[in-house]
Amino acid sequence: MNSDELTTAVWEIDEDEFPSDGPIRERAQFLLRYAILAPSSHNSQPWRFAVHDDRIRIFADETRWLEVADHDKRELQISLGCAIENLCIAAAHFGFGYRIEYDDAGDGDPIATVTLHPDATPSNTRPPGLFDQLTERYTSHDLFEERPLSQFTRDILRQCVFDGDVSLHLIEDSDRKRSIGELQAAADLRLMDDREYRKELGYWLGIGALGQSWLTARIAQAVVIAFDLGNRESQNNSKLIRSAPVLGLLVTETDAPAARIKTGRVYERVALAASANSVATHPMSQILELPEKRDELETLAAIGDGVPQHLFRLGYTDEPTDHMPRWPLEKVLSTQP
Repeated sequence: MNSDELTTAVWEIDEDEFPSDGPIRERAQFLLRYAILAPSSHNSQPWRFAVHDDRIRIFADETRWLEVADHDKRELQISLGCAIENLCIAAAHFGFGYRIEYDDAGDGDPIATVTLHPDATPSNTRPPGLFDQLTERYTSHDLFEERPLSQFTRDILRQCVFDGDVSLHLIEDSDRKRSIGELQAAADLRLMDDREYRKELGYWLGIGALGQSWLTARIAQAVVIAFDLGNRESQNNSKLIRSAPVLGLLVTETDAPAARIKTGRVYERVALAASANSVATHPMSQILELPEKRDELETLAAIGDGVPQHLFRLGYTDEPTDHMPRWPLEKVLSTQP
């Protein structure tokens, strides 16, 4: 796909255009307009969809796999889970029940299938208001204000976890956050010392996936590839972690692909519920990209025998943030059986 096809126009969805009287295939395709708004690592958008009647099959597009940063495809699978959750939230909003089947081995084609049931009762287990946030949610890279999250907000976030495969840990202790900030700094230094890592990051910067203008993106690409910015990145990201009133950590019992996809689904629910309560979110993946640092995080977070899957900041900011661009749905959609 060409970088000049990236656009922010996809965020402008009019739900009144939903083809309620059209064939189920057309209705399924409309739901996917919300799926492609999901967050993904480096905004790589590593998904493809195929629609056949009431079935939507979700595939991993490995041409957009971050082979250096995401060597085990954890972030790719979490990103797919975010897209699946957007799809399911939209399906419930427009009156569909649905069934999800996962490829537990992670090496199948597709990685998951969502079957829509127009006559079934839609799911109502999520906190209210998530659908409206599908076109409003954004990721913030700003320092957060020194405001604690209310007990009400924390309770809402915990309501986003309602299956037994994923658990949410909210880390508020300042000493623990400081230690995680130090771990983040060490991870940044290690990663930015790797020229292949910088080259991969530079590619996504250079094509404008992270929202910069063409000229700014090209300059950023050249700088990241040519120079080791580890000291700057480590100090900045450590400060970002310490500024957050709460760190969220999603944990699973296993490290199987299906568990990672479910992690993405829970994260997206949390991010949307946070947005509905004026709370910003910001994933911090660097620690988890290094196996030894991931093990250290498991110890610091005191999560027992669980597997840390996704670390993110939660907090308040008044800084305006634009939506990241997306490739249009037609670039990732097939209507073939």
